[in-house]
Amino acid sequence: MPGNSERNDPIVQLQYLGTAGWHLSVEGCGLLFDPYFTRVPLRRLAFGRIAPSPAAVQRHTPHAGWVVVSHAHFDHLLDVPEVARMSGATVYAPRQSCELLGVLGVPPEQVCAIVPGDQLPLGPFAVEVYEVPHRVILGRVPAQGPLRAGLRPPLRARDYRFRELFSFRVEVGGMQVLIASGIEREPPVPADVLLVGADASREQLTRILGATQPRLVLPNHFDDIFRPLSKPARPSLHPLPGIALPRRLDLGAWASLVSRLASRARVLIPERFTAYDLGELLR
Repeated sequence: MPGNSERNDPIVQLQYLGTAGWHLSVEGCGLLFDPYFTRVPLRRLAFGRIAPSPAAVQRHTPHAGWVVVSHAHFDHLLDVPEVARMSGATVYAPRQSCELLGVLGVPPEQVCAIVPGDQLPLGPFAVEVYEVPHRVILGRVPAQGPLRAGLRPPLRARDYRFRELFSFRVEVGGMQVLIASGIEREPPVPADVLLVGADASREQLTRILGATQPRLVLPNHFDDIFRPLSKPARPSLHPLPGIALPRRLDLGAWASLVSRLASRARVLIPERFTAYDLGELLR
């Protein structure tokens, strides 16, 4: 009938999992980025040792054959060993993160070290690896440097240290998705979909959006990482220059700024665990 058309392109779905976790799926294949579901309380981070919640991982982890890790901070790596054990997925991570995964009991045959410039053929996904600088928080980069000697799990939050931070561009179903892990110097590569920090300044967003020219923009790492997934999401606290107390991210202001800087791009604040059809959103 006139006006009707059938979709011949594969359906690519994107889910936000909270924190910096994302899930891409197409034709029954899934790819996970930085899954973190345990939501360790702030008081335990300061005074105790931390471990993944198998129940939370079991409840929230979507199907995936591969897990890709940007760096080894606890809110990116803590749950990865349990995800790997439960799913059997292969984990791709920076070299020091792989070393830490070994300490945490992930078998070496299930871990693959990645370096900047790698191009990973993961089923229907083609993943490009870029090194980027981590955010400076309260005047410094947190938990950066070599691993402490003699680590034995369970670890303390400060033991989840990193040397390298990676961003990733994924090509799947004829579209490109850039997962921007930093905000200061992201790779100047085009992408249809951009996942970028909601704490980025106007200057940072101008540079990233100008280089990427996305058609769809979503915030990354924007919800409160200490709030259990059983409770409604709320924006994370963010320290602001010259202000003593941190404030919660204003997602509405962020979305308005992105719309002004990239007037042709659609902006979406995703609901956690909702599967979005990227092909439909990009039409």
